[in-house]
Amino acid sequence: MMWEAFLAILTLSLATGAAPEQPCKHDDVIQYLNLSSEKAPPLHTIPKKNWKEPLKVKIQFALMSILSVSEKLQTVTVCFLVTMKWKNVFVTWNPQDFCDISNLKLPVDTFWSPHIIIYEHVDEEKFLNRPYLSITHNGMITIIQEYRVTIACNLKMHKFPFDTQMCSITLFSDIVSATDLIFWSNETTEELNKNSKRYQLNDGEWKITNINIIPDRVEDEEEVSNGITYEISMKRRPILYVLNLIFPSCALYLLDMTILFSSSSYEDKISFQLSLIIGESVLALILKDIIPTSSDDPPIIVRFFIGVFVLMIMGVLETCLLMQLKKKPLHPILKAIKLLRCRKQARTTSGTLRSKQGDSLTETARGQEERRDSSPLGKGNTELPMLTGTINAEGQRIGTQAEPQECESALLVLDQVLFCSHLLLSLLFSIVIIVQWSS
Repeated sequence: MMWEAFLAILTLSLATGAAPEQPCKHDDVIQYLNLSSEKAPPLHTIPKKNWKEPLKVKIQFALMSILSVSEKLQTVTVCFLVTMKWKNVFVTWNPQDFCDISNLKLPVDTFWSPHIIIYEHVDEEKFLNRPYLSITHNGMITIIQEYRVTIACNLKMHKFPFDTQMCSITLFSDIVSATDLIFWSNETTEELNKNSKRYQLNDGEWKITNINIIPDRVEDEEEVSNGITYEISMKRRPILYVLNLIFPSCALYLLDMTILFSSSSYEDKISFQLSLIIGESVLALILKDIIPTSSDDPPIIVRFFIGVFVLMIMGVLETCLLMQLKKKPLHPILKAIKLLRCRKQARTTSGTLRSKQGDSLTETARGQEERRDSSPLGKGNTELPMLTGTINAEGQRIGTQAEPQECESALLVLDQVLFCSHLLLSLLFSIVIIVQWSS
């Protein structure tokens, strides 16, 4: 009896025992969705049940890097991520029927996906990877695509290199109209900036300061397409241009001012000033390769270089003027200065000599008068004119010796006047440039 009971229990356990589970595969879900069959539903059309309602596509944007900026071409090359999400109501399954498989990774061309057009692009769009889509059991499809694209940007070079630029990236689709599809961003500006900083690849010349989200509409003759515009505000780091352009230019000009005030000969000054102008020309050629030629408003740094050139050329002209005045002392201006000062000096010297010799002349005249009275021949009458001629000759000799000294003094005064005026003009020019850059 016990043996029969044992056999009954064993038979019942074998009959009701759990059979080994069949392993689940992703192919089972694909077969269930009929994706591999030729009779599959139209998967390459917009997945809408009601064609009167537009399909909403959520877009997330993340700026990864600013690769290059071409001021000459007015273009910017950027790298960014675009995440798109939408719902396909025709592709759903129950995860419990497939061992809780709720997500699939499929090629991007398996289903319909929005075709994104970048309005500002001027070069071929480049995908940095082959995208795959992710689909969940409720039909939510997600695509993450990385773009590398060159866009046109109106670069304002007025305050270069202390400039801040604003460039736009507009994403829209030209396949369908706004009545069929709507792009909208499901993130705030703060979240966008935070994600961009998290994905940022490098920290180069440009610093991303802010990214704004602006809904946009692109209209043509037949239909209206909506899109999203991302305004990227970026600031240049100017330290490289300050060290390579502005600082060397200021150093060359300070050397030019120093040589103007030095005691070197005029020929040495001119040769040294011309060497400095050649060095400034090299810096101007470097700047020419950066600044766009189509700019109607010349940047401040161009005005700075032009001002430095003008001041340096003025210094050369001033040195040439002084050199010519030294070689040709009979120049009308210098001659007038010399005559006025030499005549004044000669008159002062002659008056001093005559006042000093007045007493001796009086005593001599008295002695001659006495001798003339005592002498019957009267020889003292011829000594007074001879003494007067001696005094006049001495005054002319002193005036002739003082003339070269006065001429050198006049040149020195003129040199100092030109240097002070040059220095004052330089300070005024520096203040104007600094105010324009800081405003």
